[in-house]
Amino acid sequence: MRLGPALVALTLLLVLAGCGGSKTSYPKTATTIGPIGQNEEAVWVFRPAGKPKNLVVFFHGQGGPDEATPKNHLPWIRHLVKRGSVVVYPRWEVLYTQDPIPLIVSSVRVATQRVDVDGLPVLAIGYSRGGALAVEYGAVAPKHKLPVPGEIMSIFPASVGNEGHIVDLKPLDHSTQLVIQMGQADRVVGRTGARDLLHRLQKGGFPAGNVRLDFVTSRPGFVADHVAPLRTTAAAQAAFWGVADELLAELNKS
Repeated sequence: MRLGPALVALTLLLVLAGCGGSKTSYPKTATTIGPIGQNEEAVWVFRPAGKPKNLVVFFHGQGGPDEATPKNHLPWIRHLVKRGSVVVYPRWEVLYTQDPIPLIVSSVRVATQRVDVDGLPVLAIGYSRGGALAVEYGAVAPKHKLPVPGEIMSIFPASVGNEGHIVDLKPLDHSTQLVIQMGQADRVVGRTGARDLLHRLQKGGFPAGNVRLDFVTSRPGFVADHVAPLRTTAAAQAAFWGVADELLAELNKS
């Protein structure tokens, strides 16, 4: 049987399409996966509609069962997802956990097995004790072949995240851009956590030029206390969400 020219062209296109393999499919609407796993090793994955622009690994603070779920940060997470981020939220603690890094490594690995994030630029965001963990994660991620953050946002950090075995920050890539925020009215960690974290970075040889200190000040209608990052007012969004948006815009250009 002889094929006409148009049918030959169509057949060739189908063959070539088959040789290329199936294309990656992306959800048409934003989706939430999780919790995957149990207890401290559980993890949530939030996917945007369409092709993602970047990956955010979000580290909660030390604060009991509510903080160990995305509950307190859902408005911000949804904002990130709406702007095209895949957000991975590891639950590294339910009650006090001395060494959460192994739990974080395990849960982030599980998350990246469920959602393809290869090649995406990475921002690590951490709050309170999670602020220190975000930096420590950046130091251990290459060793464990996990997504390595190009930028880190450490919000009102504690001095140390992994308290049982202090993480050496020397492996932290010297090209990483780091923002450390301090709250004017923060009476929980104050400036102590940021100061101690800076000392650890200096000891590890991290370049001071890659660190930006951001002093969040109180103003009428906005108190820059320790729980300010959990609020959703316009002032809180400008102080925290806006900074993350700027960092992600920089990453998306790279």
